[in-house]
Amino acid sequence: MDMDTTRPKSIRYLAYAAAVLTMAWLVHLLAPILAPFVAAAILAYICTPMVDYLQRRKLPRSLAVVVVMTCVVLAIVILVPLVIDQTAILSAKVPALLDWLRHTALPWITERTGLEPGEGWMKLKEALAKNFQSAAHLLATLLPTLGASGLALLSFTGMLVLLPIALFFFLRDWHRFTGHLAGLIPRRLLPDISSIVREIDSVLGEFLRGQLSVMVALSVIYGLGLWIVGVDGALSIGVLAGTLSFVPYLGFATGALLGTFAAITQFQTLGGVAGVWAVFVAGQLLESYVLTPKLVGDRIGLHPLGVVFAIMAFGHLLGFVGVLLAIPFAASFLVLMRFFLRRYKAGSLYQD
Repeated sequence: MDMDTTRPKSIRYLAYAAAVLTMAWLVHLLAPILAPFVAAAILAYICTPMVDYLQRRKLPRSLAVVVVMTCVVLAIVILVPLVIDQTAILSAKVPALLDWLRHTALPWITERTGLEPGEGWMKLKEALAKNFQSAAHLLATLLPTLGASGLALLSFTGMLVLLPIALFFFLRDWHRFTGHLAGLIPRRLLPDISSIVREIDSVLGEFLRGQLSVMVALSVIYGLGLWIVGVDGALSIGVLAGTLSFVPYLGFATGALLGTFAAITQFQTLGGVAGVWAVFVAGQLLESYVLTPKLVGDRIGLHPLGVVFAIMAFGHLLGFVGVLLAIPFAASFLVLMRFFLRRYKAGSLYQD
């Protein structure tokens, strides 16, 4: 009798596992075309509270979606050209940086260590100088490469076209989509799954929206700080450092390195470099002790190493789509582990 009752359950569990594996396999196969839809879904998840707020203010939902999307697009349209111009200024300084390294830094290192740079340095200098004379030259070199691969260019163009369309429908019909998904849950599992989903929503929502606020704040802090110091390309360095702060310490390290190079080529004094370091140290302290605790919160439980591992692992498996899915899956995995740990501690195996 026990065998008869357990066998259907085991078959059902195997069917569930097979369905999950099949879905994972399909995601892996379709990863190249899923990017705009996944990006749109994540953006919709972040922006839905703003649409709901406008809708509560008696604005029709479709109009509220248009207002929110317009704000996002305007921010991108205003910011991207500024970053491109600043990047051109910064890239034009690469030859000067290489000359400083060759005529100042390397002789200083050779004098104190006795190490000779050899001919490899000259080849490196020639290669970098050739490819980084200006941002325009870099773009001119890149475009033929993209043009040679029609599939890559078509995929990129398709993403640009599909992303706003998918975002509009996700924002407009977000509650309808989630309601349909909730209606598919078996009724006897509904209380447990609803509890898990609410906890995932709390963890993921607080992390994503809080982290987005931290990224914007750090971009402003780094960009404004470098502008006050007088570094050329301050905006591009600040925005890049703020954006990469999504991965713990990567934004700080990248921004400090680029800012140091820019200060060396521009000022060629220790005071200019010290000003850049002061900006990034102050930004890192603000992030660690003010921005992250206030905007993200300490209760989420996503350890920095876990974030880095999730991004690298999912990026390796699924490419760009994996990078987009890394944090949602990491947060969901964390919540599920907490749920099963509570069940384990409440069970007889742990209690006895």
